[in-house]
Amino acid sequence: MTIENKIRLNASNNDDLKIFSFLCQDAIISKEEIFYDKKNKMFVATLTRYCWEQQKLNDKNINYRVVTGLQIRNVKNVEYINLKTKIPFYNLLAITYEKENVILNLSMSSKIKLDCKKINATIEDIDIPWPTKLKPLHK
Repeated sequence: MTIENKIRLNASNNDDLKIFSFLCQDAIISKEEIFYDKKNKMFVATLTRYCWEQQKLNDKNINYRVVTGLQIRNVKNVEYINLKTKIPFYNLLAITYEKENVILNLSMSSKIKLDCKKINATIEDIDIPWPTKLKPLHK
C-alpha cells in the first residue's frame, strides 16, 4: 500500500467494527464536524485519522494523518455523554458495539452513543495522507 491509496471499508458486524476501531484509534474529532440526520437515521463525522496501517510499511519513520469520513446508518437516536462545551476537539480512543449501540469512546471520559440494532457503517479517506512529525503515544 502506498500513501496515495485511500481506505474505504464497510462494517456490518462487530469484527468489522474492531478493524474500524484500530484504524481510527487516536483520530482527532471536532464537535463541529459531527452531524446526526434524524430524518435519514444517519450519523456522520469527519475525523483526522492517524494512519496506523502505514507503520509496518514505513521504513523511513515518517508518520501520516488523513481526513476520513465516518458514516453510521440506521441510527435511531444519538446520546452525547460528557461532551464539554469548551472542549472543541477530542481524541477517538475506540469504537465499540454494546447492547445495540455503536459507541465512540472519546478522550476525557466522553462518549457518543448511537442507538442502532444492526451495524451498518463506512469509513472512507477523503484526502491523501500527509506527513506529520507527531505520533500518538500510549503508556
